Amino acid sequence: MNDYAPMLSLEQIRSACARSEPVNLGDPALARFEMPLRETFYPLGFPLQIETNCEEILRSAAATWQGFVKLFDTPPIRLRIGVRNTNSIECPPAPTARIQQHMAAYVADADNYAIVDFSQRFAVIWLTEAAVAHRGYLRHFFLESSVLAILVTSYTTPIHAACIEREGCGILLCGDSGAGKSSLSYACARAGWTFVTDDASYLVNNRQDCLVVGNCNQARFRPSAIELFSELSGKEVIRRAQVGKPSIELDFQPLRSVSLSFTSHVNHVVFLNRQRVSRNELVEFPTEVARFSMLQYLFSAPAVRKLQIAMIDNLLGAGPLELRYHSFEWAIDRLERLADRGH
Repeated sequence: MNDYAPMLSLEQIRSACARSEPVNLGDPALARFEMPLRETFYPLGFPLQIETNCEEILRSAAATWQGFVKLFDTPPIRLRIGVRNTNSIECPPAPTARIQQHMAAYVADADNYAIVDFSQRFAVIWLTEAAVAHRGYLRHFFLESSVLAILVTSYTTPIHAACIEREGCGILLCGDSGAGKSSLSYACARAGWTFVTDDASYLVNNRQDCLVVGNCNQARFRPSAIELFSELSGKEVIRRAQVGKPSIELDFQPLRSVSLSFTSHVNHVVFLNRQRVSRNELVEFPTEVARFSMLQYLFSAPAVRKLQIAMIDNLLGAGPLELRYHSFEWAIDRLERLADRGH
């Protein structure tokens, strides 16, 4: 890996010129750091161009966004990722994130950090070989975080929700962490619904048809989900990037019995409630509460945030609902009635 070179003194430059030797100028800020490797990917269907000096970066990106194809003709997101050799062999700490207006910084330490400019859809990332060697760390904290930060401040509005579809009718399943979004969305997929995403939905901006994109390649479950789905038995319980909540990851690509789609047009927004429920029912949910719960995930610059608020208001125009339930069987049946009949 090439590294930075200190500034040359006048005498060093004079000597090289006198001998007609190449003058290798100093570059202590790494402004001319070479990144000859280039490849294009399509996370959530949006173009992404990566330039780097490290093959492992491209391999990790390919694993992160496998299966995605180009869906949207937008100016590409650009990442420049420089990897340097240091004496460290340990995985760096989890980065700290700070965001102000159109700029974000994700800093793990002096050698591992990302600077993201939302307005330019550009990020520069510096990493050590030790950080890159820990692929889960690299993917979660730098590849995914940087790209998603640009996507949700440029082209989409993030919604903390699962998304499923039945015969062209898309439904968002919303709720706090632990509300059952992953479990119910997967249970619906096993019952014949199309699975779009289990936890993170992205509403495509500047559209009126409530088009949502998501990652249908996999789902993450809490370890207790083994009691609900026998096929999870025996799978490893992991902590994403060694800091996430304990979970079981299920890869959907080999599951021929599950219908998958990266997109859906959403017709209904349903908040899940399986705590302190006296009876199974589908009832109206306060629009104001739904709206504020979605607004708290926005961190865009004012002009983009104004657009995203309008997108959320359009999404909630038909009125959100609350699904109070005890069993999957009843919940799936009631959601099928909602999709089929509209109520």
